[in-house]
Amino acid sequence: MTTPELHGEKTQLRPWRETDLDVVLGVTDDPLIPLISQVPAERDTAGALAFVAAQIERSEEGLGWAWAVVPCGGGEVVGYVGALWVAEPAGRASVGYWTAAGGRRRGLMSDAVTTASDWLLVDAGVARLEAYIEPWNTGSIRVAERAGYEREGLMKSFAPIGGRRRDAYLYARVAR
Repeated sequence: MTTPELHGEKTQLRPWRETDLDVVLGVTDDPLIPLISQVPAERDTAGALAFVAAQIERSEEGLGWAWAVVPCGGGEVVGYVGALWVAEPAGRASVGYWTAAGGRRRGLMSDAVTTASDWLLVDAGVARLEAYIEPWNTGSIRVAERAGYEREGLMKSFAPIGGRRRDAYLYARVAR
């Protein structure tokens, strides 16, 4: 399985590279991203390298896909979009995403999640994409809804975040 380059209206999605360390190091001090992702919680080059390596391995091992998000026309990586198989035989995968502070409120992540989701549901054999979003995370909720995801319900005590079990909304988008 490979992670292809994808092109949206505002973003280019490409596989992660070892040269993408700056964005990973830059989001280590974000109050939320290290809690809900594999981004290390400390500004550490070895940890950032491990994050990038894990994104590359995800595809190589057939576990899912991971993209670095770059604005169209080039520039620095502004975020991450990825999907992991939850139940591959059933065609279910979970999608996750984050945006570095400099890439927010520009419509980039909505475009990136839409672009990745379109490809996953049409070309990658995924029948159902799920996003698990904390109820207070209004930015992520807006991204999911703009990308065509619909809220299906609230999952109580879904996962530990910051040392405490938290609720999450279940959003889904299905293949047509």
